[in-house]
Amino acid sequence: MFLAFIFGLLFAISLVTFLTGRYSSRFAMAGSVLILVLVAGYLLEVMQGYSGGITGKYSYPLNAEYQIFFSVGINGFTGPLLLAAAIVFPLSIYISLKEKYDGKFYGLMMLAETGLFGVLISRDMILFYIFWEFVLVPVFFLILMYGGEGRNSVALKFFVYTHIGSALILLAIFSLYAYYFSVYGIYTMQMSALTQPSFVSQIPLFWELFIVAGLMIGFLVKLPVFPFHAWLPDSYDVAPYPVTVAIAGGLSLMGGYGLFGIMLGLKSLFPALVLWILVGISIVSLIYFALTAMFQTSIKRMMAYASAGSMGFVLLAFAAGIMEESGVEYNLVLSGGMFQILAHAIIISLLFVNIFFIKLKAGTDTLGGLGGIYREAPVLSTIMLGGLLASLGLPGLAGFIGEFSILGGSFQAIGYLIFFVIFSMIITASYHIWMAQRTLYGPYNEHLGGIRDLSRPEMAVLGAVLILILVLGVFPSPLFSLFSSYAGGII
Repeated sequence: MFLAFIFGLLFAISLVTFLTGRYSSRFAMAGSVLILVLVAGYLLEVMQGYSGGITGKYSYPLNAEYQIFFSVGINGFTGPLLLAAAIVFPLSIYISLKEKYDGKFYGLMMLAETGLFGVLISRDMILFYIFWEFVLVPVFFLILMYGGEGRNSVALKFFVYTHIGSALILLAIFSLYAYYFSVYGIYTMQMSALTQPSFVSQIPLFWELFIVAGLMIGFLVKLPVFPFHAWLPDSYDVAPYPVTVAIAGGLSLMGGYGLFGIMLGLKSLFPALVLWILVGISIVSLIYFALTAMFQTSIKRMMAYASAGSMGFVLLAFAAGIMEESGVEYNLVLSGGMFQILAHAIIISLLFVNIFFIKLKAGTDTLGGLGGIYREAPVLSTIMLGGLLASLGLPGLAGFIGEFSILGGSFQAIGYLIFFVIFSMIITASYHIWMAQRTLYGPYNEHLGGIRDLSRPEMAVLGAVLILILVLGVFPSPLFSLFSSYAGGII
């Protein structure tokens, strides 16, 4: 019941934010921090001793005839993702305070957070789809109304790509819904029923492939991976920095949730050939995005491709985990994939926040326009370096845990193809270090004039996120145990 209360409170905060006028920024900031505190406290209570299954269940009938419910709950996977979302949005709103936005901006930001929460807690398929679509609307208007040059075409591209993916998801959901009725004579949209192994095993081959294709394409567009990624670099680049943080750190959770929160329950539908295709897509994505990022002149666009590259690891973990079927490797690779989703959300948010402050203080976010800014802004440069090292997977930081677990767990399934993954990691490390050396260190670009370092409040906010990344890298076991318990319950 308390989970439904948090969601209802967030929705109410979103609506009121539109009406608070010049106080909208403060109201949104306070509201998002309140939600973070409530979510953190709630998870600390309900996740103690978690051993699998759904907790925090609440269900209210919306349509009794067709068995549609406002049904919510979390598990060992969605709980941590909910916390990550609750961290990302206050960060994005915090940096928006450095610029001037109106009440509509903050109302749309809070609505985007509301939709994301709805996606993560829904236990009814039609409710899940409604919130999946709901998220698109505020993000579309945020890009369209507040984006940079070319925002009209970029907003349209974002909407078309993601809406087509959503339409395929809806067709797959209705196929599950209709076939469940044909088997049992009962209408239901409950996730637990539509992903039940005894039901899934009765679906004919044609409909198996149709459902898998519809859901997978929809989730891969949102993840995203090659070749479903065309909306991402333009959207990240054109959107204002607060929106970029929300998309990269928050909305990226949706694709990963689709794979591990829904598709993992339908794993018996995947033929071996489809799994190998997914492995191939993940490897191509890792190499393609790493090479593409290397040739960018804008740090913001470079990190957009780096973000997409991290999602290649997530897809690899999903496919390799299903190949493993059971055992230590199964649990390791799936837990690693889930950890990667959460770690990526926090790391990429920190990086985009850092790039925002670099542009704010230096006046540019291009590689050619920067150089040696450590001399003038040592704290900002150090935190930026910490984010880059976490992104490339340095041991001791959160990015290493997921990548190492995925590498170790997937080797038995994909064999020597693992060397292509390692090759992509070498490229990724190279352009991360090259970018740091060119922008943060070396001779100072005197054309920048004098730039200011982070203020104490800014230092506290960014430092807290970096410390969280360090803690997750050194003590990953609390989260890993939740992911492992969740994965073990799906065997």
